[in-house]
Amino acid sequence: MDPMRRSLRLNRIKELFRGRPKAGFTTAELARATGVSQRTMQRDIEVLQREDGFFLDANTGRYSLPVEERLRSLDLNLQEARAILIATRLFLRYSDESEPHAAEALRKLAQIMPEAVRAQVKAAAETLVNRPLDPTFTRNITTVTDAWAKGRSLRMSYRSAGGKRPKEVILDPYVLEPSAAGAATYLIGYSRTHGQIRTFKVERIVSAEMLAQHFTLPPDFAVDDLLSSAWGIIWGEGTEVKLRFTKEVSWRVRESRWHPSQSIEEHDDGSCTLTISVASVMELGRWVRSWGDTVEALRPKALRSELRKEAERLAQQYASDPRI
Repeated sequence: MDPMRRSLRLNRIKELFRGRPKAGFTTAELARATGVSQRTMQRDIEVLQREDGFFLDANTGRYSLPVEERLRSLDLNLQEARAILIATRLFLRYSDESEPHAAEALRKLAQIMPEAVRAQVKAAAETLVNRPLDPTFTRNITTVTDAWAKGRSLRMSYRSAGGKRPKEVILDPYVLEPSAAGAATYLIGYSRTHGQIRTFKVERIVSAEMLAQHFTLPPDFAVDDLLSSAWGIIWGEGTEVKLRFTKEVSWRVRESRWHPSQSIEEHDDGSCTLTISVASVMELGRWVRSWGDTVEALRPKALRSELRKEAERLAQQYASDPRI
């Protein structure tokens, strides 16, 4: 098949669906409308969804455009729009793939921004849309968002970290949470499969389906309370961590609120000790390493031992010229 002819045909299929978004078409109807076989049309539908991000709902052999729920418009002042823009810029920093919905939201935000900064907002939208498209992620995040907003359970095929085969999980989606450190989006909810609240990385979802059954968010659930022990996304019982920073960087440590549990002790020599309680020392480790030799891990012993062994390996690695 000539690539140009296929490209034109795919555009024609999109036009057909936009002209009849609710009723949709069967592959046989689309095949007749475009002059190809039904098997070719089935492949075209697969290409549209996998490579173009043109997602369709399938019901008893009939495809249609997903029904989009329109939200009420916002009446924002400049400072409120600025707050949304900064939050979106942070989203751009952690997101490593294209997000068509976020890009469209930025384009709409640009329309209400003052002329002097409108071009910057439009540029942010283009930056986002021009990143590599992962159709599976886009489809799954769309389904997850729909279920979360409608209070509906999800059936997910999920591949855990290092897992070879995905497993089925039935989940009540409570909240979506970004993680800048891992450039990822996480879904926290009650897993009916495991009988407890669990965290799932959206990028590891193989497929997701919104179920008919509804759930009610527990009145005592508060995501900020749940994550109060987390450095990133891992929550649970906290471990006390003590970090002593040299006087050269203690000013930087003191000027920020790094964690809800933190306390800072200042010393006569200008150094300071930061004490926090976190559920995952592993998550914290990357941040500790970013300070280089300006920080010393005092507790826990496991972290101190790990950093010492790593320093010994690094010293050995850099003791001689590189082998090229």
